[in-house]
Amino acid sequence: MMDIWKPDALYKTDLILGEGARWHAEWQKFLFIDIKGKLIGTCNPVNGKVVTKKIAEMPGMLAPAENNKLLVALQGKLVLLDFETGKTQTVAKFKENAENRSNDGACDAMGRLWVGTMHVNAEHHAGNLYCYNGKLVKKIAGTSVSNGLCWSPDNRILYYIDSFLYHIKAFDYDLSTGNISNERIVVEITEPGTVADGMCIDSEGMLWVAIWGGGCVNRYNPFNGACIGKIEVNAPNITSCAFGGKLMTQMLITTAKDGLNPEELKKYPHSGSLFIVKLGVTGLPAAVFKKNTKN
Repeated sequence: MMDIWKPDALYKTDLILGEGARWHAEWQKFLFIDIKGKLIGTCNPVNGKVVTKKIAEMPGMLAPAENNKLLVALQGKLVLLDFETGKTQTVAKFKENAENRSNDGACDAMGRLWVGTMHVNAEHHAGNLYCYNGKLVKKIAGTSVSNGLCWSPDNRILYYIDSFLYHIKAFDYDLSTGNISNERIVVEITEPGTVADGMCIDSEGMLWVAIWGGGCVNRYNPFNGACIGKIEVNAPNITSCAFGGKLMTQMLITTAKDGLNPEELKKYPHSGSLFIVKLGVTGLPAAVFKKNTKN
């Protein structure tokens, strides 16, 4: 029998393209972004307080970083951001088409950043997947919409979504070097009109995937490809999800208004909001970005 959950708390945030859910263990807050709204935000799961900061460029993802900073992937570059002051320090620049922007990414247990790029109009095969380990190294060329990077609890498997391929891939992962090998498909995304977006993993090694167009976060078993759980969300375009909270049993879910017509927005007025659900499952914390990580 499939487990079904429904979000039990809602924070109305009116995001255009909410994304980038992450847990910041040091701050004890969830992080999120609005790509098209050019916002970065925090959400306190204890009192529901949401704080947002406007930035000058579109963020694609963010991650906790050392020295109380945030690593943010922007259009054309990676920066370290001081959330309080808004000051940024450039870490690296992408040598790509000017029409490309950053999209989803995450850090491995060594603090290396993995991040994808994509065309602003989501043209097929216009992006790439990179690893930053002191410099940007291209790992997979010709990607379309990189999403949902996460690692198995033992750090020996990297899971990765290119949304336009309608599946989830796995690679053997060498944590000491950041090398990937043995590419294979572990989950097929078969529901018509949906694509896999952001993803996170729990302590049991199960994948939680935001389903754009599906109004849900699905829990998949990557060892047999089965969908074994579903969080039903009152918004169709689900973009990312992250475990957090004091016990790592809460999940923040981001949604988007983007792509919905006026009738759909009237039907789903909470589109663009943040949803939080309490789960009987424990998640894994987000790794912290370390600028000088080397192979």
